[in-house]
Amino acid sequence: MRVDPDGDSGPRRGTAAGPSWRTSSHGLVVPAHVPQTVEQRILEAAVRLPEGGVVTGWAALRLAGAAYYDGLAGRTPRPVPVLLPHTSRIRGPGVLVERTRGRLPEPVVRHGVPCTPGDLALLHELSRATSTRAAGVMVDMALAAGVVDLEGVRQVAAVRRLPAAAAYALERACAECRSPRESEMLQVWESDVGFPRPLMNRQVLDLSGRVIAVVDLLEPESGTYGEYNGASHRSRERQRRDEARADALRGVGLEGFVLVAGDSERVWRERMSSARGRALWLREDQRRWRLGAFVPAPPLPDEDEEAFEALMLEHYRSLE
Repeated sequence: MRVDPDGDSGPRRGTAAGPSWRTSSHGLVVPAHVPQTVEQRILEAAVRLPEGGVVTGWAALRLAGAAYYDGLAGRTPRPVPVLLPHTSRIRGPGVLVERTRGRLPEPVVRHGVPCTPGDLALLHELSRATSTRAAGVMVDMALAAGVVDLEGVRQVAAVRRLPAAAAYALERACAECRSPRESEMLQVWESDVGFPRPLMNRQVLDLSGRVIAVVDLLEPESGTYGEYNGASHRSRERQRRDEARADALRGVGLEGFVLVAGDSERVWRERMSSARGRALWLREDQRRWRLGAFVPAPPLPDEDEEAFEALMLEHYRSLE
């Protein structure tokens, strides 16, 4: 396969028959056996970058390790965002081009791909957020993955003009959410219902120090906790465990609400308010439970990282 500096590519003509090829969404011709993963789409855009160009936005955050950024809008692949010098251009489909007359940031090379630093990549992504809620999730998921530092992002943002959604997301950001739905639940609790900032993903202990549960949302002052139960909670065994867990939490005086897929946000608000209204509001010395540690999102397993590196290596071999 041949790739020229402007990004035009194709198999050499007139050569002996080789492997089968396919044309990617970026207009590149690649071996048919190469899987069309989100990382592959990023790489196919990156090989067409002109001098000084970098990958940014969701694609740079993905390569940094933020799995939430899957490059999809529903089921539709999103174009790969790139940042270019003002006079540069890139050929072909599948990319979203942003140009700057200013000095480009020093690139961070991830898996051989030049990327903007995480804080700038996040700000570029926030500029295209479709709502304040979506912007809030973007920030929380970048923080959960550990690919940005909140204060660092805020410092970079302080000298830029931000859309209202981005300003909101950075102001209310939470580094304790482990999933998009948890971020949405927190935003409804705070921004829609108007309750104070709770704790997220905290252990609840009994008075002997035994861990009863790790709850998604916890307001210690009222004794209210909240959970979001997604598709993984539908099995009979998981439902049995969830009910035993809820019973144990009720047993120490905590009042809870559970949100499930398909609930409207009106239902979310009603359940939150109702549970908080039923809560006991006990002083700390009256409680039959204690607050435990924050439980962060699990790190990316080493074998997944190795598999990702293998995919990158296979890609570069396919370009030789």
